[in-house]
Amino acid sequence: MPPQKPAERNRAFAALAYLVPLVGGMLALLLDGRNSFTRAHAQQSIGAALALALGFLAWAVFGYALALLPYVGPIAAIALFSLVIALTAFLIANWIVGLALALRGVERAIPLANRIVLRLFGGGMGD
Repeated sequence: MPPQKPAERNRAFAALAYLVPLVGGMLALLLDGRNSFTRAHAQQSIGAALALALGFLAWAVFGYALALLPYVGPIAAIALFSLVIALTAFLIANWIVGLALALRGVERAIPLANRIVLRLFGGGMGD
């Protein structure tokens, strides 16, 4: 027997987690946190939002420190920002994939967010 798809209500809450980053994930956990499908997608959405915030925070700290170096410091700080842009593009793509999976009723891990979820919540999705 094939696995059963989640109810329409659960898919809506899982999609909410991706539509409104961080706040949507917290709302989904509060409103439908007992459902494992919704919880897994909400945790992944929160993990992706935290990864993005941590990426920007790390760039701000290291970029400021690098900018203090004469001549090459500001150039290195600007070059480091390209990594932040790549991380942002990667996480936006993951949010879109996660939203599509939530709407289809599929529970599958998205790459970076699932690792963060495992560290923060102690659970995650299997592939």
